[in-house]
Amino acid sequence: MAVSIELTDEERGYVARVAGMKPGFLPTLLSYLPYFAPVALFGFYGVAIGDLTAVVLAFLCLLGLNLWWIHGQSGPTALFLAICTKIIAASKAQEQPPQ
Repeated sequence: MAVSIELTDEERGYVARVAGMKPGFLPTLLSYLPYFAPVALFGFYGVAIGDLTAVVLAFLCLLGLNLWWIHGQSGPTALFLAICTKIIAASKAQEQPPQ
């Protein structure tokens, strides 16, 4: 017996985005490279010339990027939770015997 799960447009968009992602370490690393490469290069430059200010600034930029990324993950996490809740509710409804 098939169970239909009604998803909102936003949830369907999230599922489509996730389904289109390439799995693996290298694709993930390459997708984050534009964000982290400039900061890492600036930090390495600071270490190379012995400039503590450049190293501290690079660290603060990395901290800011990480906090921004964590904040950005709250939306997809909420969508994933909503989808999982609907799937669990549908499977429980399917398991219940008809009355």
